Amino acid sequence: MRMARFFCILVMIMSVGLGYSQQFITISGKIIDAETNEPLAFSTISILEKPIGVVANEEGYFEFTFSTELQSDSLVISMMGYASEKYLLQTLADKKNLSIKLVSKAVMLDEVVVTDKQLTVEDILDLVRRNIKHNYPTTPFEFEAFYRDYKIENDKCVGLFEAAVSVYDKRYSKVVNGDVLKEKVTLNQVRKSFATSYQTHAFKRINIMKELLRLNDVRYQSRVLDKKRKYKRELDGYKIINDRLMYRIKAVEDWTFYIYVDVSTYAVPKIEMNFEWEDDVAENEWTLGDTIKYQQRSAKEILDFQLIDGLYYPKYHSFRTVLHAFDFNSDSLLFTSDLLQEYMVTNIDFSPGEKPAKNNIMDPDEMLEKQETTYDPEFWKHYNILKMHPRDEQLIRGLEKTSW
Repeated sequence: MRMARFFCILVMIMSVGLGYSQQFITISGKIIDAETNEPLAFSTISILEKPIGVVANEEGYFEFTFSTELQSDSLVISMMGYASEKYLLQTLADKKNLSIKLVSKAVMLDEVVVTDKQLTVEDILDLVRRNIKHNYPTTPFEFEAFYRDYKIENDKCVGLFEAAVSVYDKRYSKVVNGDVLKEKVTLNQVRKSFATSYQTHAFKRINIMKELLRLNDVRYQSRVLDKKRKYKRELDGYKIINDRLMYRIKAVEDWTFYIYVDVSTYAVPKIEMNFEWEDDVAENEWTLGDTIKYQQRSAKEILDFQLIDGLYYPKYHSFRTVLHAFDFNSDSLLFTSDLLQEYMVTNIDFSPGEKPAKNNIMDPDEMLEKQETTYDPEFWKHYNILKMHPRDEQLIRGLEKTSW
């Protein structure tokens, strides 16, 4: 989204003043398994046939604010492996603490015809690469998203960064240089802590939003979709995502990935990664000069896409990693570090027109906290953000200094 368009929206939001409640509706609640009552983490709450929505947090909680112009539309609740539920928005207006139950949907393989039974895993992944141009946008688009990262050191939160961003992407295509960020990011609004006393050196040196965007394996054909990487890959069964049958492929190269592939179109709507190191962590360590030795102890990642008019667009992406830092000479533990990054797509513009102006684009090589940004408290009062886990809310409250 161009900055001019953003400021028009901001002015419109601020102009309604006391009448804001008449223009917008907020619903909230929890999404759970109908049988076990367990929360359904990262389930999707969206407007039927529109690129507008939010994602539930890892405890299944969500809050969704939308324009009253949409109240005649339907709300769709969806989750991998579950039957979707639909509700008329006008029946949910201003309802808080909803409890929405989804019913699990088993895959009956004897009732499903899988035409490509002779394909190997490598054949399937090759078809994924070849069909990216059919399954993902090949013309410019722009999505609005809520981005958050926070850093925890020695069990204390030392920094929080939240932003309303616009991400302009020319198209999904083969990437020649995966080290260069292809998307153009505009930091429309930002709120952040003032704390900058990070012990972890990387926090002071890199733009971690850039790094998260570059972990989109489909966009950059990296990691599990990189032919040069020597993953051990195998078919790990079948799953249902949004009423479509998927191959579930397991790929292991120290880190364990699960990539879900549509058996008909070879699109990838979801990728998961998880690993934990307990012993022999020397294989996953690096040093900084001759003072600090880092060991990565665990990492967890979720990358979700949403299907709109036959094409897949980004929906949600999170990455959490835990590091231990040791003295290079004595091997004594100096500190532990826990980093969470995530963004949630809230709207998509399929015809953004001109590229964002260069002077408004995020510098991909500079730390986020150091970049010039805008903060308006009125903007954040009704902006859709991803709800936090209660334990993380407690950590955030421990920050001594904030900018809001």
